[in-house]
Amino acid sequence: MDGTLFWRYALDFAALVPAAVLCLLPVWEFLENKRRTALAALLFLAAGIFGGAAICAAGGLESNLLLAPLLLLALLLYLRALRGTLSVWRAAFGFCSGLFLQTVCSVLAALICARPEYDNPDPVCLTVTGLVCLGLSAVVCGVYALTAAPWVRWLLREYESERIWRAIWLLPAGYTGLYLFSMPQAPEAKILLVGRVQEISVLTGLLPLGIYLLFLYLFTCIGRESARNLRLTEENHVLTVESRRYDELREYMEKTRTLRHDFRQHLRVISGLSESGRLGELQTYLRQYAGELAEEHTPLCANAAVDAIAAYYDAAAKRAHTPVVWQLDLPQKLPLPEADLCMMLGNLMENALRASEALPEAERRVQVLCRMLSPAMLGLIVENRYDGVLRRRGGKLLSTAHPGSGVGLLSVQTAAGRYHGEVTIETENHLFRVNILLNI
Repeated sequence: MDGTLFWRYALDFAALVPAAVLCLLPVWEFLENKRRTALAALLFLAAGIFGGAAICAAGGLESNLLLAPLLLLALLLYLRALRGTLSVWRAAFGFCSGLFLQTVCSVLAALICARPEYDNPDPVCLTVTGLVCLGLSAVVCGVYALTAAPWVRWLLREYESERIWRAIWLLPAGYTGLYLFSMPQAPEAKILLVGRVQEISVLTGLLPLGIYLLFLYLFTCIGRESARNLRLTEENHVLTVESRRYDELREYMEKTRTLRHDFRQHLRVISGLSESGRLGELQTYLRQYAGELAEEHTPLCANAAVDAIAAYYDAAAKRAHTPVVWQLDLPQKLPLPEADLCMMLGNLMENALRASEALPEAERRVQVLCRMLSPAMLGLIVENRYDGVLRRRGGKLLSTAHPGSGVGLLSVQTAAGRYHGEVTIETENHLFRVNILLNI
């Protein structure tokens, strides 16, 4: 085996390194085991570079013959590393975007070094071409890391339309195929890349790179606008729910005020019957009044605001045939704003009742526990059964009721953060449990 030829092949295959960097840059935060992925990538690159160089040098083969199976294997490893955090189509878009950028660097290096390559009789490119390719790749990696990689990362994390993702990955994949197809392969055809045509070819090769970066920028702008509209829709939904909840609470408070007013009239009647000694009529009146009170609300909590929100969701749960066990051991006056605790309890109950709707009535169950753990610490636990289906991306739970992130749970986490608290989510045996610890 010719040692010089081996190292030229190794330099040619070394383009796999910046290609791997370009593919991993936008998806690095989605990897569940970054260390294992990095180790696997290093082993794959070492085997691809030196193993591929040895095979091609021994057989006098073109490096492109091994690139196709190597890239296919790299794609399979890439999809496996991102399984569970990104869909196949999102992962394919990230991979093909990096592959396209590396293809541009390789093609530009071949165009720039077309004159010395014209007299090259070997099936592998010259050392200067390999070095130019790696230099261009380093520049593109830097530009991509500072500009387009954050755009792609945001799109993969936030843009929700899977229908778009199923189609959009074909754009970088198609560009890559077009680039490779347009390159002259036969030695006699390389004469087309020498002279004035070479300069035009280099400029033409740079044009799709600029167009693709512009496309990523526009796609990001459209995605951000779409996400903003979706967020506004979700906020409108939350406001609608809060408005309905407010109306229910106002109705309950109005009914309570009316009962207090009516109770004074009842006291006058009871006092009059008692003073006149009409005990038989008094007993009859009291039985009638006790019957009216039998259906009234039973207090669930000493704090009036928490009791009101609990009563609202207790009534909603009864209408939905979902049993709720309440344990609200709280004082009349809370050491934190009542609105914050009511918001957290309301959002968690909203999610719990919605999740319960997907279950048969016999399997539905919600349990709520809220109490002061110490004068400066409050605990809240809401536990419900669910159907076992959860949507996650990058370790973040997504809503199962609509596309996008769950606004209710995000609001709870934001409110807990104001108290330097912790929100822990546990899912096991079809039980969904949210534990909140607030430092007051």
